[in-house]
Amino acid sequence: MSMSINNQLVTLSREYYISAGTNEANKIVASVNTLKKRLKSYFEEEVIDVIEFGSYKRDTILPRYYDDNSDVDLMVVFDHENIDVNPSTYRNYLVEFSEDYYGNSIFYKSLPTLVLELDHIKYDLVPAYQRAGYVFSSSVVTYIPESDRDWMETDPHGFNTSLTQKNQNNYNQIKPLIRLMKAWNAKVGYPIESFTLEKEIVNDGYFSSTLEEYFFSFIRGISTYRDSTNASQKVIALKENANRVVQALYNNNIDQANTWLSHILPL
Repeated sequence: MSMSINNQLVTLSREYYISAGTNEANKIVASVNTLKKRLKSYFEEEVIDVIEFGSYKRDTILPRYYDDNSDVDLMVVFDHENIDVNPSTYRNYLVEFSEDYYGNSIFYKSLPTLVLELDHIKYDLVPAYQRAGYVFSSSVVTYIPESDRDWMETDPHGFNTSLTQKNQNNYNQIKPLIRLMKAWNAKVGYPIESFTLEKEIVNDGYFSSTLEEYFFSFIRGISTYRDSTNASQKVIALKENANRVVQALYNNNIDQANTWLSHILPL
């Protein structure tokens, strides 16, 4: 019978999680609450709502220690019906807000949004607007920037629902798996866009029960056909290292398994 690294993967998936009550989690909650209050105070009736979305809302954001690109997404919903300017102008409004409230902090334009860095944590302020749906008057359609000039429709909570359902149907192993794979992605230089990786994990099929089984199942199935040669090479290396971990476990060589695992995940 081969050895197992399931307990180690479970432990790592918890390390890659910003747990409630930790210093990083407390800083984020405090900053988000302050940002919401200041945005509404600064813009008054011009801002209808400030909505948390993205990986922070999905509980798949990694601590900054493991992922330099970790950020908290905040959708700033403007009263577009009465303002009606392009995304670039809304971003400039957010720049002015940041200059007034956070002049000593780091903030920069990230077309066509604005990134604000507070206490070494990034907050991506995304201008948005909403309007009633065409089919059902009670429904709301949300738009975020596609470019400096154009908007695109989005469902900020749709993927969250799919992820939650997938996680519940798979022994609550999908979110831990996402955190493991995002840690790999960050370790090797982000060959796959983070949200793309999350969607691939949610869309995959599994016949597993333990996190270890989910981990190796996804790696076996992940496509090596990527948008760039570098990304393809990183995925090929991932598969090769995972095979080496599995072989070492089969040979009951836990030290060698951990050595190869360290090529995949930050231990």
